[in-house]
Amino acid sequence: MSVSVPNPTDESGGFTLVELLVSLLLFALISLAGVGLVETVIGVQQRTEGRSERLSELQRVLYLVTADIEQLSSGPLIEGGTMVFTRSSAVGDYPVVYRFADGALYRQTGDTELPILMGVAGMGLRFYKNGAWTVTPVTQEDPVRPEAVELILELAPQPSQTAGPVRRLIELPDEI
Repeated sequence: MSVSVPNPTDESGGFTLVELLVSLLLFALISLAGVGLVETVIGVQQRTEGRSERLSELQRVLYLVTADIEQLSSGPLIEGGTMVFTRSSAVGDYPVVYRFADGALYRQTGDTELPILMGVAGMGLRFYKNGAWTVTPVTQEDPVRPEAVELILELAPQPSQTAGPVRRLIELPDEI
C-alpha cells in the first residue's frame, strides 16, 4: 500500500494571498452597494408613509367638513376667519364652528373644540349664489342660501409632506 504525500512545491493546492485580497475587495464593494440600496429603500418608505398618513388625515378632514356643510340648515356666516353655521341632524340642529388659528383648522360643536388638521397655512371660502362665485356668505341683506361652497386649505410646507392649496367643492342639496 502506497501513501501519497503532498508535495509542498505543488502550486495547484490553494489560493494565493493576492487572490484572497481581490476576492475580499470584491465582496466589500458588493456589500457597500447592498447597504446603500437598503438605506435608499428605507428612506423612500419613510417618506411614502409620511405622505400617506398626511393624505389619510386630509381625506378624513375633508369628509367631515363636507358632511357638515351638506347638512347646512342656516348660515354660513363668516366672522373674522371663522365659519359659523347650523347643521341639521336626526337629533336636531346644532351649531358648528370652523376656524383657522395657530397653523391648525379647528372644529367646534357645543363646548368642544378640537384641532382637526395641523400644518395649515391658511383657509379660504367661496360661495356660489345667484349664478356667481362670491366670498360673501349669507347675510341679513342677502339671505339667499348658497348652492355650493368651495373650501380652500393652504397646507404649510413640512418635511416629507406636500404643501400647497387643497380645494374641495361642496354642492349643497336644494333642501334639507
